[in-house]
Amino acid sequence: MSEEVVRTDYTPKSSLADDLRVLKAMWFGSISGGSHQDQLESFYNKQAHLYDQYRHRMLHGRKPLMMRMPVSKGCVWVDLGGGTASNVEFFAKSIQSDWFEAVYVVDLTPSLVKVAKKRVEDNGWGGKVNVILGDATDPKLEGLPAAGTVDVVSISYAVTMIPNWRDVLANASRLLKPGGHICVTDFTLDGQSQWGVSKRFWKYLFSTDHIHLSEEHLQHLQEHFEQTFLQVSYGTFPYVPPLLKCPYYAFIGKKK
Repeated sequence: MSEEVVRTDYTPKSSLADDLRVLKAMWFGSISGGSHQDQLESFYNKQAHLYDQYRHRMLHGRKPLMMRMPVSKGCVWVDLGGGTASNVEFFAKSIQSDWFEAVYVVDLTPSLVKVAKKRVEDNGWGGKVNVILGDATDPKLEGLPAAGTVDVVSISYAVTMIPNWRDVLANASRLLKPGGHICVTDFTLDGQSQWGVSKRFWKYLFSTDHIHLSEEHLQHLQEHFEQTFLQVSYGTFPYVPPLLKCPYYAFIGKKK
């Protein structure tokens, strides 16, 4: 048996027609609702079934994070803000092996969770991959494993969308075993390489979709976890001039 977990480069195919449907939902859809869950659902419900085909070309930190995520035999993995469970696709050939004891995908958005559950069913991952509709910041969320029993927690492009973002990182730390790993990727602002006008532009643009960019997110991770990997780079967006790039990070740290 292989001594390394088998990983797959997940690159779903799309079409121009699909992309136009997503762009219409992103540009002309309205965000409404009194609760955070309602606001998320109003944004994603018309594009959830096309989420992965479009997003994988703009969420550039996801691949390096998943390709480097520490996995040991019998791994218990929690993916907070896991959306459609697309991160699990990177381990599609290993999920049903002894590399993973259990996988938990948590998301607050019903339409994305519906896609995640269908993915689990279509791939025959039932009994190994558990999809939970709920708040990733809630330490009492039903269905999560016990505190201190998780080997790795991942959070992909969710920290910037969670108003009380410190709580989701605290919940990740609570779940992790001593020495367990947290793996986070998201858009960010970079004071070292980014011009002030660029920071203001991206911060404002993302805020119109209730996505809040901040340098504090990465700083908080570096302060509370022992950093083992960091990549900070710039990524493009589909149908946007390539000169317009936004910084992102991929961070892996160990619970102290």
